[in-house]
Parts: sequence; structure tokens; C-alpha cells
Amino acid sequence: MKKLSFLSVLLIIVFLASACTGAADQPEKAAPKKPIVKTAATTAEGMATEGPGKYAGDKYDETKVQQELKKWPKNLTADQVYTRLVWLLAEDYKPIIKEAKAYKPSFALSKLGNFDPNRQQGDGKNEKKVKKKNIVILIDSSGSMAGKVNGNTKMEEAKQAVKEFAKSLEGDVRISIRAYGHKGSNQPKDKAISCASTEELYPLSTYQEDKFTKVVNSLKPSGWTPLAAAIRGAGQDLQAAHPDEENVVYVVSDGIESCGGDPVKEAKALHQSKVKAVINIIGFDLDDKSQKALEQVAKAGGGEFTNASSGEELRDGFDIWTYIGRVNELNWWSIDNINRLFWERQRAYEYIWDLLGSAVDPGKIGSLSDTEYEHMTAAVQFLVDQKIIPETMGGYDGAVTKKLDKRREKLKEYQAKLQDQKMKEIDDAYNRIMNLLDKIKERENAKAETYMP
Repeated sequence: MKKLSFLSVLLIIVFLASACTGAADQPEKAAPKKPIVKTAATTAEGMATEGPGKYAGDKYDETKVQQELKKWPKNLTADQVYTRLVWLLAEDYKPIIKEAKAYKPSFALSKLGNFDPNRQQGDGKNEKKVKKKNIVILIDSSGSMAGKVNGNTKMEEAKQAVKEFAKSLEGDVRISIRAYGHKGSNQPKDKAISCASTEELYPLSTYQEDKFTKVVNSLKPSGWTPLAAAIRGAGQDLQAAHPDEENVVYVVSDGIESCGGDPVKEAKALHQSKVKAVINIIGFDLDDKSQKALEQVAKAGGGEFTNASSGEELRDGFDIWTYIGRVNELNWWSIDNINRLFWERQRAYEYIWDLLGSAVDPGKIGSLSDTEYEHMTAAVQFLVDQKIIPETMGGYDGAVTKKLDKRREKLKEYQAKLQDQKMKEIDDAYNRIMNLLDKIKERENAKAETYMP
């Protein structure tokens, strides 16, 4: 009996130990997680971008919202109540803001066509045939073109301007690309190689976008500036041109000759040659010395000089020459553009007003803000009625009500600031194109006066 009793006790001890060990090995059940309520934003931009809440937009259901509100504890502070309201009911302004910020206003002049400036409108008998036009573009590929203007390299801006210009050409036009200073480097050891580098990379022919774009994109800022040799090379490119054809050379450069050549002499020789080419120069981000030197080159070449300090002005420089020489059509073309651009700007205004509101319309963002305010104030009134928060907190002049009013005010401030920014962008783009139109008219009138008896 003693033996059995001892064994029984031993078994009981082992059983209890196993049971305890098994219980210890069992993982404790995790307590249910409480929803994390982030502190609400205090800045206007933060308020505009912190949503959406759980019941924003189409998800809003007053019954469900009230069921949530009934679960709130009765000891919340005004800040905690406000934060929970944002978590539940803040609207989603981000898609509207994103659309507004992404909108980039753009205005362009209509194309005038490749008209002969000597052609008399309406006189079919005496109308002259439109001249075939040959264009050679000389692109400065010296190392200084790696310098930056408004965040982009001068070479990147120049290439973009050249591509846009070529794509805009109309009529019977052949075009050529010649680079200079594109070999070697701008170090003394490579001067001889670089100064000897000028090459026609896109032979004079009709514009083929893929081929032309590939050639222009291949250019990189490299060496010195053999401008004189490049102008002489342009003459070689135009050797096959007929004397009756219109031959124009455009030079895009950010500096003066650095290889010992005489670009003024070469420009004069090309202008007085059998092809009678006109050399126009678009200087880019020039110092005073370079500007004066390139002005002399343009004058010797019978052309015009344009100074550009930004990528936009560089493109304008090309645009001016796209329209010059068409005095008979210019006035009607100008009036048509003024009217069209006015209404295009009006449509741009209306697009932004629809998103961000105007003096007579709250816009999409304003309507959303009004809806949010309505939902939040209704929730506060429910909390007061249910005695979850006191009247002093949620009443007309209560702490939570003041926070909702402040939120609405800040959202309107953000809305107005963004609207002002976008309206300024529209006006800046519109004024730029109108200034370009004025420059074209001024230059055309100056040319017309030159040829008047």
C-alpha cells in the first residue's frame, strides 16, 4: 500500500507539472487593438492633405457615423474630439489639388504659312511663286554649354528649342544641322582637335522628325568655339541651293569665337556669296562682351541678333524668325491670334475656377470643404444631444466649434493661395506669348520700313 501510494503521488506530481508547462507554453490571447487616431494637422496644407476620413465622400452614412459617436468616452478633451472628427469625417482634397497643381497653361501662336513677303494678295496674275527655303542651324557644342540656366543645361534648352522650331516649319523647307566644337574637350590639350571640329550631322533635306530628333539628342557640350569655321561650313552646306531660294543660317551660341577665326568676315562672305544667306544669331546667356561680338556677326551676315536669358526666350528667338517676312498677312494673323488667345486664357481661367473656386463659385474644393463642415458640425450637435460632450464644448461658441471654424478658414486660405498661384501661371504664360506677338510685329514693321521707298 505504501508503494502504491508513493507511485500515485509521483504520477500526480508529474501530471500537474506537465499541465503547468503546457499552460505556460500557450500564447496569451492578444488584447484587441484600438484604432490609432493620429493627431490632426494644424497647418492649412496639412489639413488639405490629411484626409480622407473613414466616412468621407460617398462613404458618408449618418446612421453609421452616429453609431460610432455613441461609443466615444465622455471624458475627451476638445483636441481629442476634433482629432476624432477629422479621423471620421475629413474629406479627400488630394485628387483636386493634384489635378490643379499638374495643370500647366500653354499658349502658342498659330502658324502663318510659308508666304512670300512680296506676294500681292488677290492679284493672281502678278502673284509670285513661294520661295523654297533652306535652313542651316549651327549649334554651339562647346564645353560652356554645360552651364545651367533655370535648372537645365544650356545644351538641353538649346536642343529643345531647335526640335520645337524644326517641327513648327511649314511649306517647302529643307533643314540642316551642323555642330561645332563637339569633339575633344575644352582643355588646352584638346584645343586643336576641337577647333577643327565642325560637321554637318543632318544633311540639308526635308524634315524627318525621328531622324532629326536622334541627331539633335546626340549632341553634348564638349570643346572650344570654332564659330568662324562653322559659318564657313554652312556655306558649304548651301552650295547646292539655288540663288533664287531663301537661304537662312541660325546660330545658337553662348559665347564668342575661341579658336582664332574671324566670324564677322565669314558671315559677310556668306551673305555676299551667290546663295546670299542671311545669318541670324540667337545668343544664349551671354556676357556683355560676347553679346556685342555676336551682334557684329549678325549684322555682317545681314541678319538679326536676339539675346535670350532663359529656355523660353531661346524658343521665342526661333519663333520670331518663323513669322518674319510676311507683312501682307501679318495684321490679320495678329488679330486672329489676339482674339483666339484671349478666349484660350478665359477657358484656362474657367478650368482653375472649376477646381479651386472663384468670386461667385466655391469650386470643387470649396464645395467639398462645405460638405465636410456640415458633416462635422452635425456630429458635434449629436455629441452634445447625447451628452457625450458638454454644451460648453460643442455649442455655438464652444472649443470644438471654434476648432471646426478655424479648420474651415484655413482650408479656404489654402484654396485661395493655390488659386492665386495657378492664375498667375496662366497670366504669365499668356503675357509671354503676347509679348512674343508684339516682338514679331515690331520686327516686321521695322523690316517693312527698311524696304519702303
